[in-house]
Amino acid sequence: MKAKFLSTEGEYLEAQIEVSGKILHVMDCFNGDIYKCGDEINIDIQPGLFFEDEEWESMFTGNPNNEKKIEHQSGWSYRAYGIVKSINPVIVDCGIFSIEGPLETNDERLVGDSVAFTITRMDAN
Repeated sequence: MKAKFLSTEGEYLEAQIEVSGKILHVMDCFNGDIYKCGDEINIDIQPGLFFEDEEWESMFTGNPNNEKKIEHQSGWSYRAYGIVKSINPVIVDCGIFSIEGPLETNDERLVGDSVAFTITRMDAN
């Protein structure tokens, strides 16, 4: 995915990038020290960690408006809202990008359901 590099605190620390006009706070797994502010870069963005204690019910009742978005919480953590696109693996469309996870299931009836979940750490590679 194309992104605009904004800043980094160093490798494996917090970096800021811009994707589709949205500023993202991510873990710098892409050696951001070699870029200058404004450089266009190609990176992959994916959750590095999900909130492990998230309740199934919380995920499936947390997005009553069927939104597709991510909201920055603090550091590199986000609350993600999306629609389940597929199972095996579970892919959730969160608007700006699709995310694999955060749950495991074989129940095809969940495709199309709205979910919300917390990403503890967003990685950029």
